[in-house]
Amino acid sequence: MTDPDRRRRVRSVERALDILSAFSAAHPRLQLAELAEAVGLPRPSAHRIAATLIERGFLRQDPDGAYLLGIRLLELGSQVAQSSPVTRLTEEPANELVRLTGETVLVAEVDWSDLTVVIIGKRVGDHPPPAISPVGRRMSLASGGLAKAILLGLPPDELTDVLPRLRLAARTALTVVDPKRLRSAVEACRRSGYAVQSGEFLPGTAAAAAPVFVDGRVAGALAVVGASARFPRRRLDETGQLILRVLSRTQPV
Repeated sequence: MTDPDRRRRVRSVERALDILSAFSAAHPRLQLAELAEAVGLPRPSAHRIAATLIERGFLRQDPDGAYLLGIRLLELGSQVAQSSPVTRLTEEPANELVRLTGETVLVAEVDWSDLTVVIIGKRVGDHPPPAISPVGRRMSLASGGLAKAILLGLPPDELTDVLPRLRLAARTALTVVDPKRLRSAVEACRRSGYAVQSGEFLPGTAAAAAPVFVDGRVAGALAVVGASARFPRRRLDETGQLILRVLSRTQPV
């Protein structure tokens, strides 16, 4: 294959991926004009690529012409989550924690390439919190229980490098948006080995979380999440200690 052919083929793959990446929780349905504008393509080009993705099951189309992500992505996504080492390490601990606490348990994996966190597993307990991120949700690595648990797993020099690159935005009135304050919070969490939060990420929701390590490097976090009213500070600390004990059976803490 010649170099121009190789470049052309890579470009078409990039465009297809751009189209898939244009969809989000805020924009689950896109008309052709919106899709073309989002990826910076002429409408005919966007239409041709979208038609191919529909044939392969990666997109679908409503009667009104709007495009949506296809079921094939859901199939592949479940395989990705199940093959993750974070999933394997947390499967038994997550099941045990939901049984012991009656609360909802989240498993998250960090993507260091863009400093984001993806929810890859969830166990719903007897007392679901008022709001919770769904499986597959990608969020910036910032404030909150999962993020602080991941950050506390970093060596101090790596934390120094990462903190200035975080996109700190206020999700609630209690979200930590100052890098110095976040560093102080993470260092305090480091002393206990787990992180806690109440109302920092979602109003009325509290969590305790601990880092998950793969080959000695922090790769994600395991959290117990519930309504803030059910989680005074003492119970958050007790839950954080419980997470550490349960995780210690599958990894060094």
